[in-house]
Amino acid sequence: MKITAVNISDKELLELCGSGNNSGYSVLYQRYSKAAFNSIFRLVNDREEAEDILQEVFVKAFSEIKSLKNTDSFGGWVKRIAINHALNFLRKKKIYFAEIEDDKMLDTKDDELEEKLDLEFRIEELQNVIAELPLQIKTIVNLFLFENMPQEEIAKELNIPPGTVRSYYHRAKKKIFEKLTQKCQNERFT
Repeated sequence: MKITAVNISDKELLELCGSGNNSGYSVLYQRYSKAAFNSIFRLVNDREEAEDILQEVFVKAFSEIKSLKNTDSFGGWVKRIAINHALNFLRKKKIYFAEIEDDKMLDTKDDELEEKLDLEFRIEELQNVIAELPLQIKTIVNLFLFENMPQEEIAKELNIPPGTVRSYYHRAKKKIFEKLTQKCQNERFT
């Protein structure tokens, strides 16, 4: 039986999966693979690695699908698995996060910097600038901005103190602002 993704709920798809109907798996993959891939790619910044991780994510999700308690949260569950797999990939690549003292991150112009960062820049430019950041900083920025993960949870996932996450994020904001400002200035003079 061929199933279309338009008017079928995740709960119904999961019931199909439970009854052995492969169409349920296919539609769930179609529905959530792009978002999961984007989350992975933002963290690992390598298309081939992200594709490999995506496959691992869905193998794990589909093999553990019966353990999902809330059938309405399948998308969030898959996204969480994707983020965890991407972070594990980074750990395996020996990406280390150094602890930074809280007192070294304070800047008297932080409020001013926040206001300047709120200027509207095109998303593509912002993502390009973020992609150029060192991997540790880029990971924290992507988890915080694009995955909406609280800084305390990021600290727990990366096994570093919350102050270090805040410091890395603070540094990233400054670096992003500098690069975007420089890019704007360069565009004005060309």
